[in-house]
Amino acid sequence: MSLSSRLDKVRKLALVLLAVFVLFLLWSADAFFGESQFNGSPFFLSVSHGTPFRSVVKSLARRGVITKPETVILWGDLLGLSRAIREGDYEISGEDRPFKVIWNLVAGQRYYRKLTVPEGFTGSQVAARMARMGIGTLDQDLALLSDPGFVQQLHVPSSSLEGYLFPNTYYFSRGTSPREVLSMMVSRFWHVMTPEWRSQSAVQGLTLPQVVTLASIVQKEAGTLGDMPLVAGVFLNRLRSGMKLQSDPTVLYVLPGHHRLTSTDLKIDSPYNTYLQEGLPPTPIANPGAEALHAVLFAGKVPYYYFVSAGPGTSSIFSRTLADHDRAIVRIMKDKRRAARATER
Repeated sequence: MSLSSRLDKVRKLALVLLAVFVLFLLWSADAFFGESQFNGSPFFLSVSHGTPFRSVVKSLARRGVITKPETVILWGDLLGLSRAIREGDYEISGEDRPFKVIWNLVAGQRYYRKLTVPEGFTGSQVAARMARMGIGTLDQDLALLSDPGFVQQLHVPSSSLEGYLFPNTYYFSRGTSPREVLSMMVSRFWHVMTPEWRSQSAVQGLTLPQVVTLASIVQKEAGTLGDMPLVAGVFLNRLRSGMKLQSDPTVLYVLPGHHRLTSTDLKIDSPYNTYLQEGLPPTPIANPGAEALHAVLFAGKVPYYYFVSAGPGTSSIFSRTLADHDRAIVRIMKDKRRAARATER
């Protein structure tokens, strides 16, 4: 056989092998990029440390997520994917093609839960939101907030975690315990409360717990962020002059469910009733954000002792004297009645 004949046969064989290989790739591609046959609700796939790649693929095949498990296993072995999957919890839905699922397993794109704690949320509200997400029960979470050992472990200088659960959005994997979630929040508080900020406590003549307590009141009282330094200044003036704080939110703290105080409420016998008790309440009444903490720590001198707000999102009117304060209240009431009449028309 001539050399040219042999080369021709080699070329034909190479073309056949190439065609087979291309067909194999196309067939394999469907195993990775084809649509899954899973049509149910999204589910969680838990992958423990050391779980064999084959077991994970077979589990996904039983749910219809992967339709050609042996092909996926073959390529997983060839490409080293079988040794690269990471432990964790993964959310799988019918919209996920096999390639995306495998990629998430290799890249460690675990399912993370999101918990948002707004500024001014109380500890009870945080606990309730955690419980609704399945992070412990409400009773368990509330108990942890005032667990002496846990509070001490987190270096919180108070009888509970109220005020130290820093408002933020937190991400964590499924199965994270209530202790771990609460620890994240307190850890964030200590990250924000830098040594420079802590040193400002003494400048204001306050302890750190007093700063956090006053910041929680400012968080609840200020109608806007811009008002916070002035509101903080008013309360600092009152504390230094021996005046009562007379803050509605401190009374509302012990009256859950109340949104507006009555004259009877203002007579309630409680250390949180700042209409009767002098000084700050015994603990924070909410969890303040960075702006409220900063407003207290870095508050400058202001000439005001009174303020009144027309409502959330509106700037307050600040006054030096009680007479000016009373006039401001009358003005706001008139504006509200005028607005109500305009609405009725």
